[in-house]
Amino acid sequence: MPKFATFGETMVQYNAKYLGPYNPKGDHILDVAGAESNVALNLSRITSGSVHALWISRLGNDEAGKLIADTLSQVIDISAPIRDREKTGISFLNHYDDDSHIKEYQRAGSAASNLSFEDVESHLPGSDLFHVTGITPALSASCRDATLKSMKRCLELNIPVCLDVNYRDQLWNPDEAKTVLNKMIGLSTVLKLGHDEAEAIWSEGRSAEEYARSFHQGSGTVTILTKGASGAILFDGENLIEEPSIEVRVVDPVGAGDAFVAGFIGTLFNDESTPRVALSQSPKKRKVIFERAIRVANICGSLTCTKRGDTSAMPNMAEVEHYLGGT
Repeated sequence: MPKFATFGETMVQYNAKYLGPYNPKGDHILDVAGAESNVALNLSRITSGSVHALWISRLGNDEAGKLIADTLSQVIDISAPIRDREKTGISFLNHYDDDSHIKEYQRAGSAASNLSFEDVESHLPGSDLFHVTGITPALSASCRDATLKSMKRCLELNIPVCLDVNYRDQLWNPDEAKTVLNKMIGLSTVLKLGHDEAEAIWSEGRSAEEYARSFHQGSGTVTILTKGASGAILFDGENLIEEPSIEVRVVDPVGAGDAFVAGFIGTLFNDESTPRVALSQSPKKRKVIFERAIRVANICGSLTCTKRGDTSAMPNMAEVEHYLGGT
């Protein structure tokens, strides 16, 4: 069975069912939310469990940590020991009547912020894809060290690395992010970021296509720029693929990017056995592979916006095929 591995922080999220700022007496959806574990859960769904999905982290010895462990372990494999005298992060997601949303965190000094390379290293051999985000290195010096060392180790082991930039301005400023992300991009195989993120961090005034070309790392790699309501663009060194947006009624956009990533790499696992196989094909064959993968990714990301919760609206592959068939 192919193996997918990822690591990072997952929190218990209080997703408001009401409009306006946080109200402790208001109704909330209690959710388990973390960019990396979201991708693992979504990948398991889009591949019907045919990929061994592993999430690596640390959890505090509290109700939140136990809820996360219990919830995730029902669907994916986890390596997230519960640590005494450490706490689990919590987030609050609130929605407003102008369709905006605000997420706030209580995560400083969390168990996951103490992640080290030693927590990850033994899980890397045998992986067919390792997934990281720009969130984890922003949590602490040890997380930053763990992220870069893990990516370098994957390079040594010839394991493709998927990087979703996932910029969070609550965690670090653009200059700090740019310094670290430039190193991470150089170690990535599949790079995904939003055009808005590229402008927020690099501020070069480039189009999505220009950023896709400038970030591309050469043969055997692929770069994807999402453009919000304008769709997405992919560049693999020879092929430039543009995918239009899908109109949906947006209820909760949080988690859409994670669903997009899972849809893309999940399609590579489903259709080509592993991402490495897909990336090694001829330019003509890659064009066909990536056109389908980015279309599936766009469907997954769009449909995930139609319900509250990071992963609740993520479709399975049968539902995606139904959508692709126009029915």
